[in-house]
Amino acid sequence: MTLRHWYGTGEVPLSTRMPVPELTAHMRQALDDLDYPANLRSMRPVVLPQSSYRELFTATRHVLGLLRRALLASAPDTLGRMAALGVPEEHYPLWVDSPWEVDYATCMARPDISVTADGPKFLEMNIGSGIGGVVETQVNTLAWQTAFGGAGRAPFTGYDPLSARAALFSRAAREFGVTPAVAVVGTLRDLGSVRTTRYFDLQLAAFQRHGLRAEFFEPEDLLDGLGLPGARRYALGLRHLTVYDWTRLGLDLSPIRTALDEGCVLLAPQSAYLIANKQVLGWISEGRPWMTEDDRAVVDRYVPWTRVVGDRPAEWRGITKSIPDLLLAHPGEFVLKPGLGLGGHGVVFGRSSDATTWHDAVTHAVRTGGYIAQEHLDSVPHRMELAAEDGSGTYEDDVFPLLSPFLFDGRPAGCLVRYLPPGREGLISVQGTGALPSIAVAARQ
Repeated sequence: MTLRHWYGTGEVPLSTRMPVPELTAHMRQALDDLDYPANLRSMRPVVLPQSSYRELFTATRHVLGLLRRALLASAPDTLGRMAALGVPEEHYPLWVDSPWEVDYATCMARPDISVTADGPKFLEMNIGSGIGGVVETQVNTLAWQTAFGGAGRAPFTGYDPLSARAALFSRAAREFGVTPAVAVVGTLRDLGSVRTTRYFDLQLAAFQRHGLRAEFFEPEDLLDGLGLPGARRYALGLRHLTVYDWTRLGLDLSPIRTALDEGCVLLAPQSAYLIANKQVLGWISEGRPWMTEDDRAVVDRYVPWTRVVGDRPAEWRGITKSIPDLLLAHPGEFVLKPGLGLGGHGVVFGRSSDATTWHDAVTHAVRTGGYIAQEHLDSVPHRMELAAEDGSGTYEDDVFPLLSPFLFDGRPAGCLVRYLPPGREGLISVQGTGALPSIAVAARQ
């Protein structure tokens, strides 16, 4: 595979695009007051060949299915699966003893994918209703279509994640036999510096366009909003939160627990976050007895060498050593990640750490458990047109995108993209390291 084969030529017809000053003003207005800051540097989205764009979603569906099976096969019930992962039960206070806990465990997913010389590789799989970038991906999609003359004239096509998610909730309402209505449970306190409720208003409008009544509730207002106790107004909800974030913010989870105990279905369930534990990615990378040749071929193609860290032997590139010895002997080839980490917290790159820092990180991972070691991947670049910081025009440079396709109920739902500005290396995080958020779309045939 040549360096730029998977990304295609990188050439995007610009005949219908707004002039650059107008484009910048348009994107500033369209992307204002969301959870992610507006990216005013990139002058176009990442435009992929149709085959590469489709591969993102088909590969995500395959890998997600393997992760789901690996977690469910680890134990017959939720508590047993927590034990298999070695995670404390108190980290998962919102699980329910009901079939929907498992049935809907993978109804919302977004991997993080790096494109290497061998094609796309899955660094992790984010699963659950608290995954970031859904709103920004939809807003970016509409904004870029407008910037290129509208959906019918733009030289690319993409998916609408909010519509795909609304279709998931419509199906759930039919399956559970409840009123087509969605309570969106979240908080503005988890969104940084937003000035208004626009972030949640956009989500409510998308549900309403698809025939679902929808309201947003902060945790303190949830039970009254649901009509509990008494006549329940909402039986179905979007749990726009993670336990980690709400605990960090000091928010009370008891209204969520009460709503679940009263029979409300709040998607996605806690089991989503068990499947998302990076240790499960290590399980399928190492192999499971139930895996077929086709399963292993999917893993070989899309999953980098990943192992749950422990004092046990592992084989890597023909070398067999204990995992700690392997990591210490080849620090530049590995990354350490906590299984439960969010936003890059706790990630240590061997190649950018001094010997003492790397030794201490490996020792800590072995002692505490719950970490994975993953082979460090070298990404291939994508050529991007960028606005000069001094306003003098545009130029082209290489960026190294992290691609995150959404699947809702197994349906393609758009693709979030993040990349560091040219000349910067390291962890790619919008909030943590100033990565630029954008989208990937498919070139129109």
